[in-house]
Amino acid sequence: MSVTTQQAMNESNGEIHPASDTTASNTIEIAETTLKITPNGLNKLWSLTGSMEIPLDHVAGATVDPGFIRSERKAIRTPGLSVPGKKVGTFKFPDGDVEFWNIAQPEQPLIIQLRDEKFDRLVLGLADPRKTADAINEAI
Repeated sequence: MSVTTQQAMNESNGEIHPASDTTASNTIEIAETTLKITPNGLNKLWSLTGSMEIPLDHVAGATVDPGFIRSERKAIRTPGLSVPGKKVGTFKFPDGDVEFWNIAQPEQPLIIQLRDEKFDRLVLGLADPRKTADAINEAI
């Protein structure tokens, strides 16, 4: 059984109840061996990403860090969208890090650290990033 962030992740009697917030930038599904990230709505177009599947053994950890998106790190966006209040796409940094961002203000960023993948980390906006970070860390 997979768990998604578009669901409240509250299980009772084996049922998963839908969450009321469906406006999040992304949906995450945690399966037995994979983590699937799907940008929602126009974010698919802006990021040129339909979805990503990452083996859980390539996930180093997940955290919520509101200060991360306020950092002054400069990057080259290739491809994507970067306007005030919204960042979507691939960002390459001078130190060699490559990150996938899909977040809009006022979402709190879920940061997923990866190893042996195309991206070094994912910076994502979700309906409940803390609960999702806990679920990811528990799955790995």
